[in-house]
Amino acid sequence: MKTREDKNEPTVEEQDTSKYFEDIKNDRAALRQFFTAMPKGGDLHNHLTGSAYAETYFEMAAKKEMYVDMTTGKLYKDKPEGIKVVRLSKDMDDLHNHRMELIDKWSIRNFQPYKYPLGPDEYFFGTFGLLSALTSDIDDLAHLMRELKKRAVKENVQYLEVMASSPHVPEYCFLDEADYKKYDTDLKYYVKKGDDDKAKALLGEIYDLIDTKATEAAADYLEFIKQLDEKSRINEEAWETTTDNGKRKLLCRYQGYSSRGGEPLKVFVQLYVVHKACLLSSDEKENLLVGCNIVAAENGEKSMLYYHLHMQMFAVLADKQNENKDEVKVNTSLHAGELTLGLTRPEHLTYHIDQAVNIAGANRIGHGVDLPFEPNSNEILKTMKKEPEGEPEDKPTGIPVEINLTSNEFILGVKDSEHPILLYHKAGVPIIISTDDPGILRTSLTEQYTLATLRYGFSYPEIKEFVNNSILYGFLNDKDKGQLKSELEKLFLDFEATIRENHPQPTLI
Repeated sequence: MKTREDKNEPTVEEQDTSKYFEDIKNDRAALRQFFTAMPKGGDLHNHLTGSAYAETYFEMAAKKEMYVDMTTGKLYKDKPEGIKVVRLSKDMDDLHNHRMELIDKWSIRNFQPYKYPLGPDEYFFGTFGLLSALTSDIDDLAHLMRELKKRAVKENVQYLEVMASSPHVPEYCFLDEADYKKYDTDLKYYVKKGDDDKAKALLGEIYDLIDTKATEAAADYLEFIKQLDEKSRINEEAWETTTDNGKRKLLCRYQGYSSRGGEPLKVFVQLYVVHKACLLSSDEKENLLVGCNIVAAENGEKSMLYYHLHMQMFAVLADKQNENKDEVKVNTSLHAGELTLGLTRPEHLTYHIDQAVNIAGANRIGHGVDLPFEPNSNEILKTMKKEPEGEPEDKPTGIPVEINLTSNEFILGVKDSEHPILLYHKAGVPIIISTDDPGILRTSLTEQYTLATLRYGFSYPEIKEFVNNSILYGFLNDKDKGQLKSELEKLFLDFEATIRENHPQPTLI
């Protein structure tokens, strides 16, 4: 029997697992059973406030006796004036019906498009605003984080990379009011005129002007992330799992972000604070804050108007790092191309991934759905593809795409052969399967792997490669990545041995 040291050839257990997988790859129930038990590596694309299930939000709101507008589903900490609300409690009359109605408003469960005046995308993104009264307090966020961690452990996930929160910046972004208004006016003028050089120069000027105050804010933001993680570890030992290899802890790291729907100066300053905080975090033993992102609906008014400028912001931040000769480079995973035909004008489907890769220098792309509409798609794929075998395994090449199948189906209406996942895969672009917002979307990482197999017919070795990619391309230091790779290898050996034992393949005579 071969051992894992024979890296170029599969073990007997791996071969038998692959044969069994081929037998069940069109059987949804059997696939769910298979993927439930399979180690899944990392979930690298998930938003904390969208990852918790509506049931959890209801329990929290009822415990706090918060108010809710049952017409819209919006929560309030204090009773609002002029709005008819219900006060939630564990002992309220008709508890069950209120709970069921709010779960439908706080997730896509039972969504009926003909009853909603706007599209599924507006319904989805609007959910976050309904729950904002429960997502601003660090103790509440820690409660949500504990749920996410518990579920990950039970789902055989070894690593979470979570978009947890954006940093707070003051109204005038560390500038005095007059300077803020002047820079705001000038920046928007350069955007309107398409003057990239002057826009980038102005961003660089702002960078230097606010450096000291932004660094102080970065320290505060990093402290917030550390407290969030620490508070979320309460009773952690109760939901760790014991395996043949001993006690297994879940490794969790965080991305900071800015919302692309904000005013451009605020977006830039928030990204700047996240970058500074990532650099501060890299100097610490437990490097918790490992990357920077930009979030929110990509087809929003400001998102579209300033998309090119946002990509320039990442370029400016990278240039400043080079000028400062920072030894650690801040990793970026950018939501890009979360668009499709009908969601925006066709001309706006032509450049988002291209600019994220070639201007912003993204290390990973989130979603990447509009790829087929981008005229430069073949060049994009060449840039993103993994180099041929022979590259060091600890220094993976290429720019992976984070695939979120349920999210793309609900928000964009893109599934089956409309989805570009096979374009990426056939071009050699590393694939990572992730959940996005599993609470609102009522899904799981297990279900994402199930859908990937049913819809696109991936083989077991391909699925296993996707799992390995979720560790190889995680924003981890070398030590953490090495430990996770070693653990994942052992977990797969155990998993494949169990599959072979429970589902022996017939012996050919």
